[in-house]
Amino acid sequence: KKVSAHKKKVKKEARKNPVKKSKSKDVSIPNLWPFKQELLQQIEEKKVQKEKEAEEARQKRKEDRKALAQLQKDAENSAIDFEKRNEERNAEEAGEPSKPKGDSSRRAYFREFRKVIEAADVILEVLDARDPLGCRCTDIEKNILAKGADKKLILLLNKIDLVPKHVAEKWLKALRSEYPTILFKSSTQAQRKHIGQSSVPSSHASQDLLRSSECLGADTLIQLLKNYCRNMNIKTSITVGVIGLPNVGKSSVINSLKRSKAVGVANTPGFTKTMQEVHLDKHIKLLDCPGIVFTSNESDPSVILRNAVKLEQLEDPISAVQAVMTRCKPEDLMKIFRIPTFTQVTEFLAHVARKRGKLKKGGIPDL
Repeated sequence: KKVSAHKKKVKKEARKNPVKKSKSKDVSIPNLWPFKQELLQQIEEKKVQKEKEAEEARQKRKEDRKALAQLQKDAENSAIDFEKRNEERNAEEAGEPSKPKGDSSRRAYFREFRKVIEAADVILEVLDARDPLGCRCTDIEKNILAKGADKKLILLLNKIDLVPKHVAEKWLKALRSEYPTILFKSSTQAQRKHIGQSSVPSSHASQDLLRSSECLGADTLIQLLKNYCRNMNIKTSITVGVIGLPNVGKSSVINSLKRSKAVGVANTPGFTKTMQEVHLDKHIKLLDCPGIVFTSNESDPSVILRNAVKLEQLEDPISAVQAVMTRCKPEDLMKIFRIPTFTQVTEFLAHVARKRGKLKKGGIPDL
């Protein structure tokens, strides 16, 4: 009992007056030892050797990690190459269009396009009012109608604000002789919701209304789609596939009908990459489709001038410039670009390059 009380007292005093324990000193080599320098040198050599072995081990682990990463990368590339070869073989058997050089996504776009065609009851083909015939593909239209009498085809003449009104009306009259055709102008408003729609028919729209940011022709199109919903006086649901060349405004049409930013839009071709579903109401479902260029030669100037291919993928941009020069007067080009007279394409491009400061080393125009 007395012993335990004594121990408690000692602990209490130790807590009140703590004493730091001195660290044990390393046993040093006596100065009088005759082999002190040789021993210190051996210790230093062992230390250096140990550090060298540790550094070599680190380098080896680093090289092993690099080799493993490269092996994984090679395996992934081999898998991708195998999938590409498999897709090409399947596409050749299915009779898909040939794949253009430098654009590995075209076959994937065509598969999405085929999904939309098969799933849709009504096909809405969007045409650019500036070149309606150039945006059409009559072979695809015939194939769509050949799939069955249940499929309907509607031509939508978009971007009517970019052409004179009488030109749009003449195209409307010409195209209506083949399929139902509607004049349309997509909304250019920036907000995400409550996009404006005008109830004025496109044929009666004034120039001020055409220049506005509101959508035109949506009421007419929705009413036509609702008519297709009625079957023997019974309302049914339909699926509408929106197709067309790249950059004709397919996604903008869907957003204008939905009155919100339901799908992404961009001024560059190929922005939409997969099929997207948008429910307009409980009876109408819209399918957005990637734009497809229905030609084996994407370097065709007519395709390039429609902004249907990406400019960075062009192999020969000179041919597109030549096509522009054949359609425009030299005086107009000189006035627009503010350049002197020219006679050839290369001379025209050289003047434009100097005007815009696109020069290489030595002042050579960068064509």
